[in-house]
Amino acid sequence: MWRFVFLASLLVYVHSLDNGLALTPPMGWRSWNHYPADIDQITINGQVEAIAERRHGKPSLLEVGYSHVGLDDAWQDCGAGVNRSFHDAKGFPIINTTRFPNMKAMNDKAHSLGVKTGWYSNNCLCSEARTQPGGHRLQDSEVTALLGFDGIKVDGCGPALDMFEWTRLLNGTQRPLLIEDCLNKKYWTSDVRTPGPIADVIDRCPSNLYRISKDIAPQFLSAMFNVNYGVRLLAPYQNKTHPASRPGCWSYPDMLQVGNGMTLSESRTHFALWCVTSAPLILGYDMTNATIYDAMYPIVSNPQALAINQQWAGWPGSLVKNASEYFDGDTMHGAQGSTPEKISFALWQIWSKPQPQQRGLHQEAVLIINLSDEPQDITLVYTDVNTALGTKVTAIDVWTGQGMHVEQSSTIFRNLGPHESRFLLLSATSDALIV
Repeated sequence: MWRFVFLASLLVYVHSLDNGLALTPPMGWRSWNHYPADIDQITINGQVEAIAERRHGKPSLLEVGYSHVGLDDAWQDCGAGVNRSFHDAKGFPIINTTRFPNMKAMNDKAHSLGVKTGWYSNNCLCSEARTQPGGHRLQDSEVTALLGFDGIKVDGCGPALDMFEWTRLLNGTQRPLLIEDCLNKKYWTSDVRTPGPIADVIDRCPSNLYRISKDIAPQFLSAMFNVNYGVRLLAPYQNKTHPASRPGCWSYPDMLQVGNGMTLSESRTHFALWCVTSAPLILGYDMTNATIYDAMYPIVSNPQALAINQQWAGWPGSLVKNASEYFDGDTMHGAQGSTPEKISFALWQIWSKPQPQQRGLHQEAVLIINLSDEPQDITLVYTDVNTALGTKVTAIDVWTGQGMHVEQSSTIFRNLGPHESRFLLLSATSDALIV
């Protein structure tokens, strides 16, 4: 039931991509964060089987909502095409058949298990930005549909940078395709500019999800940086009646790094932040690794966390409060070739996302994060989150599902450990409304 979005709440978003997809934030898996270029058909088949498999008597990740498995780059036969490209003389992409002997069969296998698949274009590995001016959007779109893919990620390294034209051609295949825009939004150094102003791209939204950050690294502060950068990027282009991230058109601080080099506590905080900001939940760890799968399963399958991510009550979530004190984080390394950065972070932050009302009373998901390397005392004032909560609330711990004691007006969370968080669902009470 929580995956259902009321039609009435969607009618105001007339500029979202009109393909009927991604009415809730997409959920799935993609290959890059764990495998980079070391990927092939056998590996994709293994991830498809893993996402659809029930283990230990529990629902599969597919059953809890992770419906897509995507292939990120490294499928093409670099240098086999015209001018050392990977497109032939008619403009059709050339697949590396040593790695991927039969992509249609790969997709058919996934579909037989109920899993949808995603492809990748305007590639970064062996980029054609200089060898194939303009790119081959029409042929790439036709082959995406012909091979049976259910979606496509358009990256920003190649020559095909007009997302409006991509969407026209992809929709023209008559196959419903989940479209991801991964083009430059001012977050990396490049001599290539996205056609059209950012305001136009965000307002008209030619994709179902769009990147608002640099490449995420398997580091806690990289995840924190990406979401905070997105807040600043989107601020000039949205208001309370027209959020930049919305049903059918979700902003996206890159794929999840849970299970990839982070501690269990860091993975939990990272995942919760994606949930409370309505970010697409795209996993990137090796699901065939039983140890990692079992460690991550309680986090990524938590029903209340997923409900918070998927439900829509008019706003995607936002930063409520920053600490006044800052610290310098470790040098972060993003995508290959990018410049390492030294960034200052607030010691702690509070984020929130409105939830559908219960019995006419306001509900709000709240995430309290200690970004620093030292324990912190963090005070949560309910009316700072939303005045509709009033001064007396009930609270549920999202991870345990259990009720928890909170004080009237505010609660102090003492000695919150480094990179730890508290993920709460707050509900107003009938006797706590502000007069």
